[in-house]
Amino acid sequence: MKTGILVVSFGTTHPETLEKNITAAENAIRERFPAIPCFRAFTSTIVRRRLKEKLGISVPSPAEALASLAAEGYTHVAVQPTLLLPGEEYDRLRREVFGSAGGMHISMGLPLLWDDRDTETLVDILRESYSAGEDCVLLAMGHGTSHAADAVYDRLRAGMHKVGMELCTVEGSLDFDSAVNALSAQSRRRVHLFPLLLVAGEHSVKDMAGSGEESLKSRLERAGFSVTYSLQGLGELPAVREMIAARLPALPDLRAVGAALS
Repeated sequence: MKTGILVVSFGTTHPETLEKNITAAENAIRERFPAIPCFRAFTSTIVRRRLKEKLGISVPSPAEALASLAAEGYTHVAVQPTLLLPGEEYDRLRREVFGSAGGMHISMGLPLLWDDRDTETLVDILRESYSAGEDCVLLAMGHGTSHAADAVYDRLRAGMHKVGMELCTVEGSLDFDSAVNALSAQSRRRVHLFPLLLVAGEHSVKDMAGSGEESLKSRLERAGFSVTYSLQGLGELPAVREMIAARLPALPDLRAVGAALS
């Protein structure tokens, strides 16, 4: 029996952000299972192509990574995504992973936010990681989705409201206009933005903090707010990395293999 761990992320073309977020999350898993080899795959075809063309970095797709592991004699593989939601990307990944399993025994971990306990944990992490004065509102920007999993953002927003935070998304139902309207109805006129994304990439730089008219920052400034922001991905928060790594011990096959190797 030969066992490996495959960590699957969307990916990023920015080396520094890659190191701070994705590599850091992978290393948190390696620390929990030091005896089991840990490998990487990216789901984004565009990211993989740009990394190869611009930086000479080759990262396989999940299917390619599994084929390589099978060729190397791996019999058991635990696949752990760094995705936030059980949405379209997660559904597509499951199809690709189990469609590429061949004769290997595959176990797949859950995304970061699976149930209400997960959203409560993340709210606690955000509350401890970001602070603002009494005259400032903390506003997180997530990605959002047309998938039914977008409802997770509603539950997360409800929890964030309890600790004085607000949430909006680029593509989901909690759009920028709803956030601006909600903030305009209260008295605080300072807003601090931060990304609710594993990696603070293009969405964070352009959609959240960009100078374009449609960015979240620009919309808030037109509404009379003073705006600051942080470009820090969730992967930079140690407690979030631990949430991701903790998904793997919940997989029975990996627990058994880990015990056998220890």
